Amino acid sequence: MTNVPVSDKYCFTLSDQYGTLARDELRESDEIRDQSLAQIRDWIAKNAAIKFCRSDSSFLLRFLRVRKFNHLAACESVERYLVMRQRYADWFRKLDTTQAWVDEMIDDWPILPLGYDEIGRLLILIKMGNFDLKKFVNVDQIRMMMMILESYYEEERVQIAGSVFILDSTGLTMSHIAQWPLSDIKNFVDCVNHTFPLRIKEVHTVNLPRYAIAVSELCVSFASPKLKKRIHCHRSIDDLIKHVKLASLPKEYGGEVPINTFKHNLRVLLSKHRSTILNLDQMAVDLSTCLVLKENSSQSGLKNDSGVVGSFRKLNVD
Repeated sequence: MTNVPVSDKYCFTLSDQYGTLARDELRESDEIRDQSLAQIRDWIAKNAAIKFCRSDSSFLLRFLRVRKFNHLAACESVERYLVMRQRYADWFRKLDTTQAWVDEMIDDWPILPLGYDEIGRLLILIKMGNFDLKKFVNVDQIRMMMMILESYYEEERVQIAGSVFILDSTGLTMSHIAQWPLSDIKNFVDCVNHTFPLRIKEVHTVNLPRYAIAVSELCVSFASPKLKKRIHCHRSIDDLIKHVKLASLPKEYGGEVPINTFKHNLRVLLSKHRSTILNLDQMAVDLSTCLVLKENSSQSGLKNDSGVVGSFRKLNVD
């Protein structure tokens, strides 16, 4: 498939709340946006390593916004993202929202988006204790997370306002932790933190058992200094709601909206973006000529397909 950039006429249609956020936090304006989109499309067309890449505005703005419209940094992010998808194909390929396992996992809700808070950020609740070890392996959990992130980051308001993650460790066992090999922990944290076009604004952990502290500290050690400052630990839900409004949480946590409503909303959004997410599989990059891999190989010694953590280390989260 040839890589022919697609130019679509972009129009900002979100509310003033998001327009203000885009201007103040991301330095976004009509002029800068149009210029940056043209520049990144030109770069895609001329990059011999990229065999095919989406170039519609919705997709490219994910990278421009996370890099605050530094188009050179956004280009690097695109290339790293393409490498990531190809290197970790088991995590990203064939993310079909109609498969039975997806519905089963939504029922168990180890990962559940909760909608948007008062300043427009997406809230995502992660409860690993709900993860059914008899039915799934850790890669299934990664695939579910990537399916959710890919779907929600098609939504412009998430690109602009970012996300808040709430990690509830209630029900977490040593078996849940033991299912994650160290290599997967390192690579997954690095993908989310340094490569996936994701604006993580806050991370809140609650009810963390003593035996999970060492693993949590290991995960945090892989995070960028900026993200480390955004991680907050709470002993209880009462402590959590000092930082996250109770009304934003499910009714089962004392909030207003029942869990089943959030499950329904997730199913609707995944269905909405099903074809878009599946079509991401068409994107391809030639790893042998990929510039970011060559640069990082010479700088930090790229190990192999299972040890590419160093190659993504330079990108900072915002």
